[in-house]
Formats: sequence, C-alpha cells, structure tokens
Amino acid sequence: MGLLVSATADKKILIKGTEIELPSVYARLEYSARANGVTLEIASATYDSLATYEAGGSTLSTDVPQSNIVVELVEGQMQDLSSAEFYAKANYEELGYAVEVL
Repeated sequence: MGLLVSATADKKILIKGTEIELPSVYARLEYSARANGVTLEIASATYDSLATYEAGGSTLSTDVPQSNIVVELVEGQMQDLSSAEFYAKANYEELGYAVEVL
C-alpha cells in the first residue's frame, strides 16, 4: 500500500520550511470506496523511507501533496488497492515525480 515517490530533474522534493532536498519519500496510501461503487478517494502520508514507516517512525512533512485524490472508476475497475495505487501513481507522475509501486 505504498509508493516510492522520487524527485526528477524537473520536480524536487523539499522538506517543508527548508531548502533540504530529498531524493525520494515513501508515500503510504489509504483509500475509501464510496457506496456508489465507482468513486474512490485516496490519501497518502509521507515518510522519509519504507524502513522508517516499518519501524513506526513519524511522517515527514514535504512539498509532496498528501491531499485526497477523488476519482471515478471506469467500467470494469474495482474499488480496491490496485486501483488506489494506479491512480495515486498516475497523479504523482502527472505532477512530475517518478513513481514506483512497492
């Protein structure tokens, strides 16, 4: 349920309130499937790494957006983790980041 969001030449990742650049962050996803069967809401929390998340570490405030992504699924798509990962990945790539589903 997570993505490795990496900086690119055109899109840096900065710790909020600083000029400190990070090569990547781990974005942990959560999603909500609406009762209508087609709406999916996706949110994320960022950590400096997967290891930090697994160790119970704190979230990291960066300029990588964490706000809800609301999507309407196309026919045949399920309101599931796979769809949440797909749309979150597409959203971050649209913003200019390189993204890998972990």
